[in-house]
Amino acid sequence: MQQYQTLLTEARFDEWIELWADDGVCEFPFASPERPRVLQGKEQILAYMTDYPSRISIDGVDELRVHPALDPNVVVVEMTIRGRAVETNKTYNQQYVIVAEARDGKLAHYREYWNPLVSAEALS
Repeated sequence: MQQYQTLLTEARFDEWIELWADDGVCEFPFASPERPRVLQGKEQILAYMTDYPSRISIDGVDELRVHPALDPNVVVVEMTIRGRAVETNKTYNQQYVIVAEARDGKLAHYREYWNPLVSAEALS
């Protein structure tokens, strides 16, 4: 997860997408209605995530705590990022809880939970 976050924060998308299984699933259960809630496959995931730097500028990750699960292929991650919304220049300090599952050494299923009110405030 540390490598995942480092590559994503540094926008090293060609390396980052290689962490994913070809049929990986990325979910955002609290996404606003105009944003996708489920991305399937590396192509969809990459297309969506390469757009985030135009919306959010990440200054740093203040906390990253990884909690192994009973299933050795699953981790729960708590993370706080510090940044700003590009269009509004408003502060974007967001806490996340992530549930990630690996299969054959690749990220197979990723679910990211965050406070939609923080996002709405920063982006509007």
